[in-house]
Amino acid sequence: MVTAREMDLLEQSYTGRGEAFFHVSGAGHEGTAVLAEHLGPQDWLHCHYRDKALMLARGLTPRMFFLSLFNKDESHSRGRQMNAHMSAPDLKVLSLVGPVGNSALHAVGVAEVVKDQTGAPVVLCGLGDGMTQESEVLEAIGHAVRNELPVLFVVQDNAFAISTQTKGQTFYSMPQGRAEQFYGIPIEYLDGRQPHQCYDGFGRICGEMRRDRAPRIVVFEVDRLSNHTNADDQRVYRSPDEIALVNESGDPIIHFQKYLIERGIDRELLYRIPDEIRAELAPIAEEAFRSAEPRPFLAASAPLPPHVGPQAPEYRGDMKAGGSSEGKKPVTMLEAIRGVLGERMAADERVHLFGEDLEDPKGDVFGVTKGLTTRFPGRVRNSPLSESLIVGESIGEALAGRRPVAFLQFADFLPIAYNQIVSELGSMYWRSDGGWQAPVIVMITCGGYKPGLGPFHASSLESIATHTPGIDVVMPSTAGDAAGLLNAAFESGRPTLFFYPKTCLNDRDNGTSPDLEKHLVPLGRARTVQSGDDISFVCYGNTVALCLRAAAALASVGVGSDIIDLRSLMPWDEAAVLESVRRTRRVIVTHEDNHSAGFGAEVLATLAEKAGVAFSSRRVTRPDTYVPCNFPNQLEVLPSYRRILETAVEMLGGTLEWEAPIKAEAGIHLVEAIGSSPSDESVTVVEWKVKPGEEIGSGDILAELEADKAAIELKAQVGGTFEEVLVPEGELVKVGAVLAKVRVSGASGADREHYKQITREDPGTPVISGIAGGLRGASEAVAGGAAMSSAVSEAAVAGSTGTVAAHGSIGIVDVVGARGSRVVSNEEIAQMCPDWTPDDILKRTGIHSRPWVAEGETAVSLAVRAARTLFERNGMSFADIDLLLCTTGTPAQITPSTATLIHHELAAGRTDLTAPAYDLSAACSGYLYALQVAYDYLSNRPRDRVLLITTEVLSPMINTADPGTAPIFADAATATLLTGAAGAGSDLGAGAAGGAGAGNTGAAAAGAGSPAQHAGTIRQRLRVKRPVLAALGESGETLRVPTFAPGACITMDGPTVFVEAVKDMILMLERACAESGITANDLDLIVPHQANQRIINAVRQRVKAPKEKMYSNIEYSGNTSSSTIPLCLEEILSQSYKRDTTIGLAAFGGGFTFAGGLLEVL
Repeated sequence: MVTAREMDLLEQSYTGRGEAFFHVSGAGHEGTAVLAEHLGPQDWLHCHYRDKALMLARGLTPRMFFLSLFNKDESHSRGRQMNAHMSAPDLKVLSLVGPVGNSALHAVGVAEVVKDQTGAPVVLCGLGDGMTQESEVLEAIGHAVRNELPVLFVVQDNAFAISTQTKGQTFYSMPQGRAEQFYGIPIEYLDGRQPHQCYDGFGRICGEMRRDRAPRIVVFEVDRLSNHTNADDQRVYRSPDEIALVNESGDPIIHFQKYLIERGIDRELLYRIPDEIRAELAPIAEEAFRSAEPRPFLAASAPLPPHVGPQAPEYRGDMKAGGSSEGKKPVTMLEAIRGVLGERMAADERVHLFGEDLEDPKGDVFGVTKGLTTRFPGRVRNSPLSESLIVGESIGEALAGRRPVAFLQFADFLPIAYNQIVSELGSMYWRSDGGWQAPVIVMITCGGYKPGLGPFHASSLESIATHTPGIDVVMPSTAGDAAGLLNAAFESGRPTLFFYPKTCLNDRDNGTSPDLEKHLVPLGRARTVQSGDDISFVCYGNTVALCLRAAAALASVGVGSDIIDLRSLMPWDEAAVLESVRRTRRVIVTHEDNHSAGFGAEVLATLAEKAGVAFSSRRVTRPDTYVPCNFPNQLEVLPSYRRILETAVEMLGGTLEWEAPIKAEAGIHLVEAIGSSPSDESVTVVEWKVKPGEEIGSGDILAELEADKAAIELKAQVGGTFEEVLVPEGELVKVGAVLAKVRVSGASGADREHYKQITREDPGTPVISGIAGGLRGASEAVAGGAAMSSAVSEAAVAGSTGTVAAHGSIGIVDVVGARGSRVVSNEEIAQMCPDWTPDDILKRTGIHSRPWVAEGETAVSLAVRAARTLFERNGMSFADIDLLLCTTGTPAQITPSTATLIHHELAAGRTDLTAPAYDLSAACSGYLYALQVAYDYLSNRPRDRVLLITTEVLSPMINTADPGTAPIFADAATATLLTGAAGAGSDLGAGAAGGAGAGNTGAAAAGAGSPAQHAGTIRQRLRVKRPVLAALGESGETLRVPTFAPGACITMDGPTVFVEAVKDMILMLERACAESGITANDLDLIVPHQANQRIINAVRQRVKAPKEKMYSNIEYSGNTSSSTIPLCLEEILSQSYKRDTTIGLAAFGGGFTFAGGLLEVL
């Protein structure tokens, strides 16, 4: 106590002569030193800033106090903290900070960690009387009571908060007098002026806390014997008499001296003690004064570990290598975050989650933590409704050794916690020179673009976050980045604000592979989404998708766009942005946050300082206003596809007009898909409750939809006649997609479409003109996948339909199929996929049973069986074949090819049969691809005959537990015999030595002479028009059939395949018709690839074909890939179709490949 008083006097002396600048006196508060006797090394102390005596008793040295007074290099903060704000990690004295009261939440966080540890630790929370009304203090006391935490709240009541008298200003000073309890805690009042009287009281209280582990409140009544600080003069607000009285009656040292003298301690000995201590302190203070000055530290964060720094290797997931063989769908951002949290919790018991609504069964308002409570009992906790408590307690937990993850439900509530973030979380490492670290990860849902969410559920506020030193800030736009950045946050050991846009949570189009533990995205590194040389887009979060959409429109006029997804905002990748802008000389920065002082301003300022080249720049941001709930207004306020594209076209010197989107015809109401919550991106039509032609009323249930988080009953907005279903049951569509049409009735419903709520941005079709040639890199612009995904390029289609001189008719003689002999029912599939019933399978696929190979059957054996049946039925042999084509997506090996293996079996040991044979791989489009090859071959060699084999054995590669593939795929082979014009009607024999198959060595041989002697004749039954082909390269993330290998399985993103298959089969059917000068309406029969009955139905509906015109045999055949169309043709040839019947063929396959063709019945 005396040492603390003498240090105060020395500090006042140095301050008075200008050799120190700030002093906080503890005079009058020294009595808390008696508490030190009752605290052990297991206990934690969050002291009051006047607790110099207590901290000295705990073990802090006078030298450290003096080093702090002078802000020297050897001080605990290296001169960064005000001198009274001490810290001693080795003594468990936590770091004090200027915003008083903050420490209370840290104290309860520490107590949450240590309450069950050996030694029954107690956590001291030192407070001032004025400080007690800070909201953090009241929240901390309440939380300590609820959770029974061993926190000792000691309020040092000196009756003043600087100049304000605190009587009647605290929770314990009430109009009726002193409160005896608060939140159920008894309040103990101790007279701090008489330290010897407090000793037993503190001892009793600490002993009780070690036994019952409950909190206590002590009001320690003292007098402040000096000014608040050296910057204060208490004579302004206290009378000389009052000051004199408290110095005489309120000095704990005088009272303690008197107590000791009364107990027989020598008076002279006691009076000598201050002189002796003063003599000891003077040289210590002087040495500290003369010690080294610190150098400025220009960062606030700990150094990044190299393995998560900007130069570290990156892995964002790989659907090809990261788990597609297991048959899993892409993992969404929501699933990725949940998965990483689960893996981190499994690997490290220190990881705990804390926030509102996190516990099961809710599992977070968006479902991010669903299931984690069950897996990790006690480590996922619901918090009170208090953002400051969530973050403040998490900081305390981190200081005590945990790895807490705090959740804020919406970014709009970030300001409530901002005090803890900017004052504590960001500064902790810096202000303690690394002595204390708080690696808290704060998860924050952010962003707009969802109907129904307005000003306080739709903000992002990332600029506030990035303006906070010492905090890493990230905002991913994809699942792979979310997993990689979250792993990096855990690995960094630094505090992180992890913003994740709610619109991205369930976006499976930007999903990732399930190997989440491998994902790692280095902090401070941007992602180049696509490359181009004409204009740069710098974006993150929700605006990435908007920039991709704008770039696709620009690509249509030859403009190449560089899209940089920053994803890590603090630190951010200056180098990537500088490189891009130096190359393109044009940049648009777009974000959801405010325009003024938004992060885009930081990016452009950095470019202006460092680019070293002239460039033009624009920002597309939210104006300096709030996000409105009215959704059309929200789309106008937030950055939009329209605004971004218009800004880009203007920068490029062009003009832009918008063709208005197609609206519903008069009297028609379009029924659109809705979600169950703002995070829903897609819904599945589970069941239609009405049928076309039925009368409905407003409010009637039309359908049951299954969203990402819940089932929904879709209700009618208008009354009228339910006219048409556009999306069949089982199909997954985006929220806002048109599901059905209703013909409205009555005046009230007639204009309902006009008032329909807008749920997505749809400015129409952009028409761009006037962009001058000579743009930097325009000739090398990269359109990327986005520009090609909505339509097959004209060049791609035209390139596949080059003219080949025709030589008369090329036709199909016969088609024979051979199915796997094991028939697998829906009941058997349902046992493998228990989430689906047999009825579910039939409803979602249209398949009742499917053929799988039995033991001993292979792709080759099925093909040989089909070919031999074909030969037998047509009185011929393999010797009559001039070319063997085999299309397969399931070869047993690369070499020998499946075609040559079939050749080997059919030749039956004859070495004189040398017809060429080779494989062709085009997945489900393979039959039409091979048909085009056969057509071209026979056009040049009209006397020849082609054996076209399809053979697919898919069942061995099915993950039988995957409901997305197990019910669909099947096994079958087909054999098709084709002839040229000169071969039609010709004789066939038994394969005499001079036959075509005997001597054909390719393009120059067999057809030149007369056919061999044959025993019968053949007749073409279907005339073939040359098929049209196209492809759009795909990485395999959407649909993959692996090679035969243990554990390798087919994977398929069903919704994406559905959309592409329907769109592309219709396109190719129309192209094939156009080649022959007809339309799809002129077709008598359409045979689509039998992928799924829902796809077949969707194609039929969209080409407006009657049901009887669309051929389907999938119910008992399943999806046999390239074999589906010829299996249909086999059945068609067995029926009586009249001459000149025109048949349209359309196929879509993995890769992607797609094709169309026409046949005519002869």
